[in-house]
Amino acid sequence: MSDLSKRERVDAALVGASVDRVPVSAWRHFIPEERGSATLAAVTLAHFQQFDWDWIKVNPRATYYAEAFGNTYDYERYDGVLPRLINGPVRTSADLGRITPVSPTGGVFAEQLDVLRRIHTGAGGAHFVQTVFSPLSVLAFLTASLGDQTPSLGLSSDYGHLRALIQTNPQGVHAALDAIATTLAGYAAASVEAGASGLFFAIVRLARAGILSAAEFAEFGKPYDLRILDAVRGAPFNLLHICGPQVYFDQAVDYPVHALNWAAVGQGNPGIAEARARTDKALIGGVDEAGAILRGVPAEVEAEASAALTASGGTKFLLTPGCGVATTTPDANLHALRRAANLAAAVGA
Repeated sequence: MSDLSKRERVDAALVGASVDRVPVSAWRHFIPEERGSATLAAVTLAHFQQFDWDWIKVNPRATYYAEAFGNTYDYERYDGVLPRLINGPVRTSADLGRITPVSPTGGVFAEQLDVLRRIHTGAGGAHFVQTVFSPLSVLAFLTASLGDQTPSLGLSSDYGHLRALIQTNPQGVHAALDAIATTLAGYAAASVEAGASGLFFAIVRLARAGILSAAEFAEFGKPYDLRILDAVRGAPFNLLHICGPQVYFDQAVDYPVHALNWAAVGQGNPGIAEARARTDKALIGGVDEAGAILRGVPAEVEAEASAALTASGGTKFLLTPGCGVATTTPDANLHALRRAANLAAAVGA
């Protein structure tokens, strides 16, 4: 078949139509460029063009949602992709009442909407999606300083503060989540109005075993997630990112999105073939962001991508890592991921 445009290729893959090759993309944080709208938009577009990706996952700084509700950070001191937390609005359980709706188009949200407008101008019609964290994920950032007297990083490894609040003040947690969801629903709609094709809606390491029970996630996570996704139901490209190992995959398959993205390699989650048997949504992933693409050589990246293509059955599949790649990922391995998309043509039903 004749070559498709980037947008046409993604559109076709999402619904299982014939494509000339599998769409491919990858994303990462850009530090310090993520601190300004002009610099973030420029480096995002440069990355898109350098590797000839088919679509863009916009990668703002991971803390911008928490900033909107009162967290402050030291951007001169990063640990990985998180700047050091200076202060936050929630020091005690009673402080949950301080989390109230904020303007979805003001403050840091205005900054990120400017990023989207700039990317829309430079993306040549390709799809791009804005990253929005789930309300529960945002609350985890806002409660990171609970009881702490000294600055710290933005999240604890076991989300212990959030878990304690759910157990001791569930009504306060629900009220805070309602305020966050109200704000993010408005911001999600504004993001699409600014040109985004939809959302990269991320549940950050919370929809998984060992953090919250399935029942807790069903009560405190999913209902608020659905409110945000409902605000962009008419967008052409919404995807759900279920972050982390041992995720509650089956609780996510009925989310109103076009596609699912998760760590399908080596983290105790369903692989591509297993996921294909459990959902008819498009699948996005197949490459381990912490494996060959980070530590291996190009031939290993191509082999892993080829295996994912085979497992996908050749339809409703977009080739990417399971999460953002590290800032130290070699360019040669990202080029290998892009080349792998040419190795086999995926033909839909």
